[in-house]
Amino acid sequence: MFKRLTSIIVLLASVATSDAQTVFRSLEDAWKYADAHNITILTAKYETEKARYARLASYSALLPQVNATGSYTDNIQLPVTIVPAGLFPGVPGGAISFGQQFAYAAGVNAQLNILNLQNLYNARIARETEELDKVSLANNKKTVYQQIATQFYSYLLMQEAYRLAGQSATTADSVFESISNKFREGTVNEGNVDVAKLNYERAQQNQITSQYQMLTARNNLKALLNMSVKDSLEIISTLTDNLQLESTTPFQQDPAIRLADYQQKISLSQYRAANGAFAPSLNLLYNYAAQRYDKKFEPFDGATGSAGWYPAQYWALQANIPLFSSGGRFFQSKKSKINYQESVAQYENARKQSEINDENIRLNYEKAVAVLVKTKDVMNLSFDNYKHISYRYEGGIESIESRLNAFKDYIDYQNQYLNSLSDMLVQLYQIKIRQQSF
Repeated sequence: MFKRLTSIIVLLASVATSDAQTVFRSLEDAWKYADAHNITILTAKYETEKARYARLASYSALLPQVNATGSYTDNIQLPVTIVPAGLFPGVPGGAISFGQQFAYAAGVNAQLNILNLQNLYNARIARETEELDKVSLANNKKTVYQQIATQFYSYLLMQEAYRLAGQSATTADSVFESISNKFREGTVNEGNVDVAKLNYERAQQNQITSQYQMLTARNNLKALLNMSVKDSLEIISTLTDNLQLESTTPFQQDPAIRLADYQQKISLSQYRAANGAFAPSLNLLYNYAAQRYDKKFEPFDGATGSAGWYPAQYWALQANIPLFSSGGRFFQSKKSKINYQESVAQYENARKQSEINDENIRLNYEKAVAVLVKTKDVMNLSFDNYKHISYRYEGGIESIESRLNAFKDYIDYQNQYLNSLSDMLVQLYQIKIRQQSF
């Protein structure tokens, strides 16, 4: 029965992975793939690109603004002016039209902001926002890496659980068969058969559960990697290969600290920009304009109006001194100051919290490794104890109840080992992530 069930489960696994094209041999392989395919990381990359163009747009406000103008006017009907007789020598009085039918104008005007604190601070805010988005990308990568590590190690954990459950099911199957034979011989009672069958069913249940949890973890990994359920993914890795840790690699700076730092810098620039609304601004202006008139629509050939263009130009310094605007700028400045103070407090809290978290990660990892060693030793000792009791039972020294209880204890200690292994893997990937430079 057990062999038939095992064949079915192995067949399911082989069908699910027979056409694998994407292969991961380590957690780092999965992280590298996520950098190019995870939708959260891709979206964060797009945000950094948009922030770069926003920065360039803010810098353009510091450059001179130059505009060229041109116009053409067709005076379809010139206005009439009543001129008294004798007002001008040789000009009869009456209704007279002044001007030309066609008028042309062209010009260039330029403006340079010599002093405008708000533009300067807006450019600084845009630059710091771009850096903030880069740090947000790093922070998003950290979160995605944690999610991927959870599913990757869950797959390996369930792989180990499946292996142990298979060993237990094989042992329980032989015990069940042996006790069933003895029951037919009349040497054991029906209660012993039920306990043996219970142990066998329990081992099978653990194997089935771990198998399908392994498949579920792989599907969850596909979702994180922007793959469809039909895409093939194969994990060629063992638990032993992934338990290696480079303990000498130092922790890198937490992206959460850098995120809070740039939020603090942006708040400071926003506060200064709000205060910049009270400062005067100074602009340099230059304008050049020229006009020409014609009686016919021939401004460049056969002119019948003016002999040429009439130019005019000027330059000026323009100062703007804010005096009063209903107090709105004052209250905006107060609000910006509070935002800055809040961001400073959040940065200090993030820095302290990160230090505590790092220390706890180290402590939890050391504890998890130590506990795992003990639970594995206990599990192995429990299995050895079961084998000794089995030998003594075959020799007529131990009772069948002792043998069945010893096997039940082994299954319990096996579950404790898997729980300890799960905790150690969580602490392991936390260490690995803190060693990454995002």
